[in-house]
Amino acid sequence: MIDRFGEVLNGNRTFYLGRGQPPLLPWSVENYLAAKPKDEDLALRAYPSLIREYNDYWNGSGHATPIGLSTCRDSGSNDGLSPAEDAECETGLDFTPIFAGDVRRCVPLHINVALVRYAQVLGALADRFGWHDKAAAWRRQADERAARINQYCWDDKEGFYFEYDYVAGKRLPCYSLNGFWPLWGGIASKGQARRVVDHLKLFDHPYGLTFTDRDYPNPHPNYPALEWAYPEAWPPQQIIVAMALRRYGYEKEARAVSRRYVANVVTTWEQTGLTWERYNGVSGGHKVPFERADPAPLHGFSSAAAVVVGRVAFA
Repeated sequence: MIDRFGEVLNGNRTFYLGRGQPPLLPWSVENYLAAKPKDEDLALRAYPSLIREYNDYWNGSGHATPIGLSTCRDSGSNDGLSPAEDAECETGLDFTPIFAGDVRRCVPLHINVALVRYAQVLGALADRFGWHDKAAAWRRQADERAARINQYCWDDKEGFYFEYDYVAGKRLPCYSLNGFWPLWGGIASKGQARRVVDHLKLFDHPYGLTFTDRDYPNPHPNYPALEWAYPEAWPPQQIIVAMALRRYGYEKEARAVSRRYVANVVTTWEQTGLTWERYNGVSGGHKVPFERADPAPLHGFSSAAAVVVGRVAFA
């Protein structure tokens, strides 16, 4: 996809003409090579393609900002949405209150943490090939982005990471599970991690971690259903938080929140025979309040999360 279109696509090319998918392909490459360490062909195949997406797409003029972090934009998808809505779709969080209605003004936490990992994977690949100067340069890029995330997105008074509006020069007020991504990426200090974990109780409910800590006002008047919000427990975010907690040694907390989520997935599967795109972390099951759209059945990341989070739950 990168070689043909310049990015990993957000969806079918005939429909989503202008946006990519959150930049997690390098993490997949890293995990694959950990399982298949002798696959030099894959490593050599991946390296130049990943460089193209990293440099030309995510750090190109369409996504660059004056503060050295990346935003999300859309160059013209054929789906009838507004430009601001299209851009938010590129974050994967369509739709959510955390960007105050226009992500183009923001530097999304999860995107930029993923780009830190992107540069780290490129560095590891360069080291694998013996290109140590190139590897050092990739690591410097990763470190510089991590420092900017801590500069702009860390709120020392609140002890949490927030989305940053680079146009207004301020952090946005919504608490979300995106605040755990810097722990997943390993760019938080131990002290920062402890303070972030202190906020886990804001999201921890009997049936999973809700994406936001409360039901925030909706900044998208055309879309009454905010899906990436309270009380939805989204499978990918359960993975990220579980891994984030384990990375900093919070094994007990990781097991506890993972067990509650997995129990709901299993119970709901027993009742419906399906896995679902998202779940209700507050009341259980997969249904959401009447004013929101119901989720669709989904295999994909829902089944993957059941496995990954299940391993954490019963490690």
